[in-house]
Amino acid sequence: MTTLTAPARRPRSFRRWYSDKGYWLALMAPVLIFLLAAQFYPLLETIRIGFTNETATAPGETEWVGFDNYSQLLREDPRFWQIFRNSIFWVLGSVVLQLVLGTLAALVLNLSLRLRALWRGLLMVPWVTPVVVVAIIWRWLFQGGESGLINHYLGRVGIIDDPIVFLASDVWVWPVLLLASTWKGLPFAALLILAALQSLPKEVQESAAMDGANAIQRFWHVTLPHLQPTLFVTGMTSLVTTWFKFEIIWALTNGGPGFATSILPTYVYTFAFQRFQFGTAGSVATIAMVIVLVLAAIVALLFGERRQKGASR
Repeated sequence: MTTLTAPARRPRSFRRWYSDKGYWLALMAPVLIFLLAAQFYPLLETIRIGFTNETATAPGETEWVGFDNYSQLLREDPRFWQIFRNSIFWVLGSVVLQLVLGTLAALVLNLSLRLRALWRGLLMVPWVTPVVVVAIIWRWLFQGGESGLINHYLGRVGIIDDPIVFLASDVWVWPVLLLASTWKGLPFAALLILAALQSLPKEVQESAAMDGANAIQRFWHVTLPHLQPTLFVTGMTSLVTTWFKFEIIWALTNGGPGFATSILPTYVYTFAFQRFQFGTAGSVATIAMVIVLVLAAIVALLFGERRQKGASR
């Protein structure tokens, strides 16, 4: 009796493997290499430097100091907690203003306006303008003395007698910075919210109107729940980008007067490129990264709980 044996399984050829998976890996390779070289390696190197006393003045004397930099910042640095509060205020103020004003702008641009396409195009001008140019414009507007445009017109109409030094005033400097940040980031929020509004079926709004809901009730019970996922994504993106938005503050005030408008990214710049204390700068950058991750997690948890409550109703 003869027995049949299965033929030996031939190993998969490189050509077949490449056609199955290698092709896609080859397409993804440039992105992966870029992420490793430009994102993950600098991130890991920043964390590593934060545990050393590396400086530019004594590069050959770098030593591992463990958590000494963090202990000095959190316990001994008198400015750190002020700068931490500034950072929280800067982020929350900018994000809330961008979401609120962006929603209002999107609601207006969603109406049947004359030249609506023109207004939508003009809305994008702040977004596409370079950050440094934005800072120069706002510095010119709020510059102290009569050369500042705001001071000039306030003086001409008789509202003020003496020019206001907006960017050196403890009262006015933060409103100006938040206004500049909101002007720059509002188009991004308005664009995403406008896209979400256009995806809302008109039949839903018409049904609510036929049931007797007024405009405010329709917005609160129909439009706003529809916008919640978009507001979450927009808020999360704005939170991360605003947290590391370094250029506007530095170009307008250099973190001053004193350290009154310094945030953690400007503090990193101060340590790294003014004092050349790279180890301390790495520690501040690592703390900033951890804080923004915690804030993002808190926002995600709050949004998730809100959606669960809404789904259970």
